[in-house]
Amino acid sequence: MVSDEGEHELAGDLATGDVTVSQAYVVQGDQLSGHLDNLPPDSPLRNAFTYWHHLRSEGGLPSRQDINPTDLDAETLPHIVIIDVEDDRKRRFRYRLVGTAVVKIFGVDYTGNYLDEMGLDLVFDRIQAFYSLVCNDPQPALLTGSYFAKSGAEFQVTRLAMPLFNGDGLVNALFCIVEST
Repeated sequence: MVSDEGEHELAGDLATGDVTVSQAYVVQGDQLSGHLDNLPPDSPLRNAFTYWHHLRSEGGLPSRQDINPTDLDAETLPHIVIIDVEDDRKRRFRYRLVGTAVVKIFGVDYTGNYLDEMGLDLVFDRIQAFYSLVCNDPQPALLTGSYFAKSGAEFQVTRLAMPLFNGDGLVNALFCIVEST
């Protein structure tokens, strides 16, 4: 549902079936770099990728402890999501931090919740597969999905997920940026 102010209440609408996903695509590798290069210089997606890439260049594989919110600009910070990756066998994703812009997009603060407990029905499989892709092939990836509300409104949600590593070189968290248009 799109509210009077034009904001999306995506979480509740997905759970109740009032919003459907019409298409989605994933971009990684050289395609991702090309996609991000075409974004405006102040894009939160572009800024977060540049920040993550800088951390990787300086110290190898970045960890969650390397993420310093004061290093990010005021336009990017509200779009941040940090996700804990738990249990290698079952792989569960828990939202550790959800930025204010992301809360506005989804209409709820997911902080502390597990992805598999959020009642997202068919969308769950797509997001679970996307986050698992970033863990299995530890490089940044971008997922863009088009959503249609029963009211006729259409909007896109774009997620950029970048792996964060523990001391053993395993992905134990995801540094994400979420935007909606």
